[in-house]
Amino acid sequence: MMNNVESIWKKRVLEYNQELQKYLKYMFNDHLLFVLIFALGGAAFTYNQWVKTLDPTFPAAYIMAVILGLVLAWSPVYTFLKEADAVFLLSLENRLSSYFRKCIWISFMFQSYIQLLILAAMMPMYVAVTGNGFNSFFPLLALVLAIKVWNLYVRWFLLRFQEREAHWIDSIIRFLLSGSLMLLVLSGSSIVLILAVAVIMAGYLFYFFNAAKKKNLKWDLLIHLEQQRMLMFYRIANMFTDVPKLKGKVHRRKWLDFLVKTEFSQSSTFRNLYLRSLVRTSEFSGLYIRLTLIGAILIYTNQSFIVNILTALLFLYLTGFQLVPLYNRFDYKIWVLIYPVSTQLKKSSFKKVLNQSMMIQSFIFSLPLLMKGMWVEGVIILLAGFIFSLLFSQYYVVQRLRKMDESMYL
Repeated sequence: MMNNVESIWKKRVLEYNQELQKYLKYMFNDHLLFVLIFALGGAAFTYNQWVKTLDPTFPAAYIMAVILGLVLAWSPVYTFLKEADAVFLLSLENRLSSYFRKCIWISFMFQSYIQLLILAAMMPMYVAVTGNGFNSFFPLLALVLAIKVWNLYVRWFLLRFQEREAHWIDSIIRFLLSGSLMLLVLSGSSIVLILAVAVIMAGYLFYFFNAAKKKNLKWDLLIHLEQQRMLMFYRIANMFTDVPKLKGKVHRRKWLDFLVKTEFSQSSTFRNLYLRSLVRTSEFSGLYIRLTLIGAILIYTNQSFIVNILTALLFLYLTGFQLVPLYNRFDYKIWVLIYPVSTQLKKSSFKKVLNQSMMIQSFIFSLPLLMKGMWVEGVIILLAGFIFSLLFSQYYVVQRLRKMDESMYL
């Protein structure tokens, strides 16, 4: 029986890795890597210049404790369970302890990279404020990883409780305890206080360890959480390629009818389809709104005009690049295939909708500067956005659509 459990574990991990690799090759393509390198380079330079302005009174320890506390408290356990497991694995529940123990540790391996990157990013700020050297990085990393293990085990024990309130309260308590311990260590507090918090954390873990022994696995909850976790990944992957397993929700959104009121004629067939799909489908409208709001906020809070232009162009590129999958959204609908319209009309309609969407976004990006009275800078960003949108839709998108059409008929 143990061999069967081991084979299930190996099969699930292999399937999960294959699923990740299938979409990651589309997500981390040459275009995105270029944008990431450009964005990270600019962010690193800005961050480095900001760190030089810090003085010893800056609350670096508090900021690090809050951020690390939030990241540590976010500790989902990857179970790789499927819907049918609630039936076929139910009889093996008492023999799956090794399976779920491996789930906890593989969750730790995946999430430890995030802790490493975040701690490494905040170390220059910590060193600049405290005067401590970077030699404290590895002891801090060891502490962060130990707290992550504690969070994962507590989270796992809590998953045997069905009450939603218990999960929310637990998340808050784990955030407070994790953040408090990190704050005490980062601020150089008394060892007695540090040990006191550590003892409380150990007692908290021991209490739920004993309480969980009296409860059975909540299969429906575990499967639901695993489905939600994969759904989040599919939504991100869908920004770069078509994900058949992801079904976006369609909303009526009557208050946006003025945007989709167009003439009913043969020439506007695909324009109506693309425009309504963009406005009413959550996967595309949500993406567009999020990128627009984030870009506008970054432009409003930044004082450098050059950085603002680059930010606007970067978010325009991300928006246009990730809206391209909208083009083949209706390719597998039979009633679309019998339309008496040409493929060229389909392409021109899509380019028009994409161009107009990016131009609207360019106008929104100029608003923060116009609101601050920076009229010249706002107009420049507006014109730069219009030109970029036009070039993107008329040249880059043409190449992408040609490749998409070719791959469809292979």
